[in-house]
Amino acid sequence: MGRMDELGTEAEPDGATARDVWHLRSVDWLQELAPEEIEKLRGASVCLDYTEGDTIFAPATNPNSLYLLEKGLARIYRLSREGEETTFGYVAPGEVFGELTVFGDYPRESFAQAARPCRVWRIPGVEFQRLLSARPSLVLEVTRQIGTRLKRIESRVENLVFRNARSRLAHILIELAEDFGRQTEDGICIDVDITQAELATLVGITRQTANVNLRDFEQEGLTTRSGRQVVLVGIDALRRVALGNDRSEPEAGKG
Repeated sequence: MGRMDELGTEAEPDGATARDVWHLRSVDWLQELAPEEIEKLRGASVCLDYTEGDTIFAPATNPNSLYLLEKGLARIYRLSREGEETTFGYVAPGEVFGELTVFGDYPRESFAQAARPCRVWRIPGVEFQRLLSARPSLVLEVTRQIGTRLKRIESRVENLVFRNARSRLAHILIELAEDFGRQTEDGICIDVDITQAELATLVGITRQTANVNLRDFEQEGLTTRSGRQVVLVGIDALRRVALGNDRSEPEAGKG
């Protein structure tokens, strides 16, 4: 696994070796790369496997790499001065993350954690810049990914101000279903093992508040549980809740 040195810069992983990257052709934005470009990327990158709960990267003063998630699920979060976690979102396979180092001299302020076992490619920033220069279409795809994340964060900030806890929780469940949903006989299953505490940090409420509202959703027939996964049964009704068009009156704050 990767590790951080004492200065907060990224250190080489112990015993890491580059692995065959040909199967990464299944990742959309790498489809157009020629074999020699794939080979160059393979030689410059390091493939790392993480178990659930492992830290992929931590805040760093001078980050010099970005990351590509090949498989698994990664969580991006920050810590407050009091040590409270705020989850910004999840990274799906095929996405790059920690990429701001490529676009400017920015310190890294977030953590990335393996939410389930992950395989991650750590790509030197200079190598990725070379790819972007050679393939302008990659710039568009990376920009789209960044824009989607910023839009999600903006939406959550707006919800935090104008929606109550019930609406915010409904909204994040729909968002997760759009990103990780799998149609089943019972409804749309969010194919992510997410805890109540993690849901709470995504929408800025306490775990107790998340628990109460999730129980209400189940009693109202809007959701059900399949192990640690949430299944959206009444998606249309849940959308009305997310918009505040149900029995609850909007209120701001943490809930």
